[in-house]
Amino acid sequence: MTEISTNRAARRSTKRSEPRTLLKFVEELSWLLSSYEDLDFKALGNLGADISNSQRAASNLKNHSSQTRTPTSQLLVGTLPGLLRDESLFPTNEDIVEFSFMTLGIAITRWQKRSKYELIGQIVCHADTASQEKLDGLVRILNNIMSDKGETKRDLQAQRRSGLSWNEVIQRLLNTNP
Repeated sequence: MTEISTNRAARRSTKRSEPRTLLKFVEELSWLLSSYEDLDFKALGNLGADISNSQRAASNLKNHSSQTRTPTSQLLVGTLPGLLRDESLFPTNEDIVEFSFMTLGIAITRWQKRSKYELIGQIVCHADTASQEKLDGLVRILNNIMSDKGETKRDLQAQRRSGLSWNEVIQRLLNTNP
């Protein structure tokens, strides 16, 4: 006999087979089975396939969401909430709705009945699916607002107070920052 087969035979003979140990095992197994009496043991056969399908679906979802998100949309999803919460730029919900429609083409229904945070949440969720052209335009606007230490922000506030709509303000921002 070879050394490997000798080791296997030795391992087999070292397994416990005393009647008292076997009886204790059967008692514990019986207790365990009775404590899970409402468990459908026939479903155990499908468990492996179910786990495999769940893992595959989760992997597909992760791959799909990371492939569809552009760096621009990821940037905006992180930046938009802070901008839209700014009371000096967006004192009313109507301002937020108008801004989202003019920059991203997001039309929000029944916005009068929604809180500011609900509106912001909807905009952030929809920004992830906006066209690249819309996203690029919004990034240019945001860069302009954030880059010059508040001058543009003060200009925006003054323009809005003078009665200009967000559409007019955005057009001016886009024309001044190509």
